[in-house]
Amino acid sequence: MLVVVVFFAGLAILAPAPEWRWFVGFYALMSALSFSLYGLDKRASTRGGWRTSEARLHLVELLGGWPGALLAQRVFWHKTRKTSFQVVFYLAVAVNLVALGWLIFADNL
Repeated sequence: MLVVVVFFAGLAILAPAPEWRWFVGFYALMSALSFSLYGLDKRASTRGGWRTSEARLHLVELLGGWPGALLAQRVFWHKTRKTSFQVVFYLAVAVNLVALGWLIFADNL
């Protein structure tokens, strides 16, 4: 939870101008979507229902939903033991953060 709070606080502080503040809302929306997808997938996995593909989970993480995914992994204890999934998850987080940093700081380079 602390990582998610620190990320959103840092994003709000580091966004260089008011027109960039939409990043906070976008990340919040994508995080809510990611959290929901994890919750639905966890429920489906225990009930034998339709599952959300790992590719879809990773796409939403890559597009900014990783804070919600990280929180969902801890709340639902879902996808935390599968090493291959975790490797791709953290790669998606890294790629997203590098892209975000580039967008925010590109003008200063």
